[in-house]
Amino acid sequence: MQLPNLAPVPELYVSYESAQKLKIEAADLTSWDLSPRQICDLELLMNGGFNPLKGFMSEADYDGVVETMRLADGTLWPMPITLDVNEKFADSIEIGQDIALRDQEGVILGTMTVTDRWTPDKAREAAHVFGADDSAHPAVNYLHNTAGKVYLGGPVTGIQQPVHYDFRGRRDTPNELRALFRKLGWRRVVAFQTRNPLHRAHQELTFRAAKEAQANLLIHPVVGMTKPGDVDHFTRVRCYEAVLDKYPGATTTMSLLNLAMRMAGPREAVWHGLIRKNHGCTHFIVGRDHAGPGKNSAGEDFYGPYDAQDLFREHQDEIGIEMVDFKHMVYVQERAQYEAIDEIEDKDNVTILNISGTELRRRLQEGLEIPDWFSFPEVVTELRRTRPPRSQQGFTVFFTGFSGSGKSTIANALLVKLMEMGGRPVTLLDGDIVRKNLSSELGFSKEHRDLNIRRIGYVASEITKNGGIAICAPIAPYAATRRAVREDIEEFGAFIEVHVATSIEECERRDRKGLYKLAREGKIKEFTGISDPYDVPADPELRVETENVDVDNCAHQVILKLESMGLIAG
Repeated sequence: MQLPNLAPVPELYVSYESAQKLKIEAADLTSWDLSPRQICDLELLMNGGFNPLKGFMSEADYDGVVETMRLADGTLWPMPITLDVNEKFADSIEIGQDIALRDQEGVILGTMTVTDRWTPDKAREAAHVFGADDSAHPAVNYLHNTAGKVYLGGPVTGIQQPVHYDFRGRRDTPNELRALFRKLGWRRVVAFQTRNPLHRAHQELTFRAAKEAQANLLIHPVVGMTKPGDVDHFTRVRCYEAVLDKYPGATTTMSLLNLAMRMAGPREAVWHGLIRKNHGCTHFIVGRDHAGPGKNSAGEDFYGPYDAQDLFREHQDEIGIEMVDFKHMVYVQERAQYEAIDEIEDKDNVTILNISGTELRRRLQEGLEIPDWFSFPEVVTELRRTRPPRSQQGFTVFFTGFSGSGKSTIANALLVKLMEMGGRPVTLLDGDIVRKNLSSELGFSKEHRDLNIRRIGYVASEITKNGGIAICAPIAPYAATRRAVREDIEEFGAFIEVHVATSIEECERRDRKGLYKLAREGKIKEFTGISDPYDVPADPELRVETENVDVDNCAHQVILKLESMGLIAG
């Protein structure tokens, strides 16, 4: 008799012959180009990773999931899986219509029959699913500022998998993993979920978990979308591969999971359990503050450290997978070994060592030693390749403030000072220069202003990624857009927001270009500070006052800030 965890799960793909036929027919269908997150979701819908879902959720399923973590038929499912689209696209679609789902290059992946279309209450979704409607949560920020306003639901027909050119031999569908476990004779499999590089404490933890569950080990890292600021998946997979040979070969395997995480803490833990059940696992390690996004707007953790374990335990039988508690592992110097903190009886008589994620990032940024007891030399080498000391990384200085506040003048002075120092190429992306060369066709509506700032952010992120310095000096009036640019850039290097805090009265008094006069007369519409809002930065890296302060002094304040952050040599 075949064990249930090894029997195939249903997929949404049609046969090869049907797929070829559908590809031709789909040429006549209205197409939706999927976002990176939607591609991750579609892949796991089609390959059975999101079983029992048969497509993007209907409104009834969505409401049930948001309110009670259950589909309309009562099945446990904690995470909304919806196709969010803009209003213009939604208005062009009829209920019952088939649409083609394409990747960002226009390659067709599947089709969907639209059965539902609705405008969700996103504040309610945020409060129920993520615990608070707080934009400090990356998924809540995504919900309000990136996701489309309208949701479509309906069954999906899978035509082909998204193409992955990276680590192809490490990517397995749920049925491919189940077949591997059948072939290896693995009856009990414990999955380890991670979005971080593996260090010695993780190795000890996974050894213990496998021993406790008397199971084989699946290291199952997420390589879809994680949290802004996380180490990129290319570096992480190289780190995992460097560590794999530290595990007994016959007891451990690794497979990559193309999941777009939501960082939803307790609900995410239950979701991860259901996904691992679909991949043939019998046990799952649930971490302390599992899939937590960090601090909320009040500076407190979004979720309690063991909330995820408690919710998982409550639904464990229904999930159909057994939880292995994450033990917080620390290094005991006198015994030269890792031990679970709550199992150390002689705490007062031994030296307990631990390095937090924040401390590890600091040591990498400053080129400081990372001790052998904490990590493997191979992992540290990989991390140092990707994250050299801050003084060798690219970064972006992003000035924001009213028109006439002095942004461009200070930015030009800073440009000269940084070029004088040498060592890295420096590029100035001033508002007027960008408008002329990059955004000449754009107007000044909110939509066009956002697009202009996102273009500046894209160019700055490329400069930062390649080790240069980008100096940006647009007005950038909207906090949500500035945050999106920050997230794009912080993937590759530091982002320093400088609020040039000149008052609107002083800017109007200066009015070098006569713009305020025209705005007051109604000749310029949507003018920041007069007829359009400006979101004052709540927590910039630096705030500079320009009234009665000369330009050189303002630029010098920025230089001192860059020195204090270790971005330039003191």
